[in-house]
Amino acid sequence: MKREALLALTALGMALPALRAQDTTRAQRPVISAAPAGTPLEQLVAEEAQRRANIARVLLITNAQVAVQQEALRNLSDQLYVSQQLVAATHGQLSLAAEALNKQPSTTLSVLFAADSLSAARVGSLALSIDGANTATMSISDTTRTAFRVGAADELFRGAVLPTPHTIVLTATVNGQPQQLVTRVRALGDAVTYVQFAIQEGKLVQTSWASRVTNPF
Repeated sequence: MKREALLALTALGMALPALRAQDTTRAQRPVISAAPAGTPLEQLVAEEAQRRANIARVLLITNAQVAVQQEALRNLSDQLYVSQQLVAATHGQLSLAAEALNKQPSTTLSVLFAADSLSAARVGSLALSIDGANTATMSISDTTRTAFRVGAADELFRGAVLPTPHTIVLTATVNGQPQQLVTRVRALGDAVTYVQFAIQEGKLVQTSWASRVTNPF
């Protein structure tokens, strides 16, 4: 019995240092942190921070673009306003012009040609120019010559003109020779201004008059 008890005490004495060594090791072991570097939680936090930074950057860019678009819209609105004012002013001017045109007197110019009975057979052709433009060219027919002999006149031109002076040039071929007469006549407003050229005794002459009716004859 004594021997067995001694052996048990010896074993207990040898075990105690080992237990103390194990406790000392456990006490010196470092405490593990809740989120060491490189852990999934830290990566998740970093990703969330990066996502929020990206969102903030996008919002800044978007706000800048919106500001630019708003400024462009304001400029466009100003331009549209100016254009509307110009259109309104132009419309007003056109309305005034149309009203003035409607109120403008009707001005008509009529150019006639005649020949006395002795000269009628000698007239070959006629050329009329008004304000530098070639207006009419014609050859005298036998029927027209017959009408001239009885006092008729042939109307070479009739049209609306401005109530201003006009330059009229008639060239007539008489006995194969050209004769030209230039006259400047002011067309009377709200009337018909007549200019008549005639061959009298072989010479080209001119007269003019105005009438408030369309047919003075």
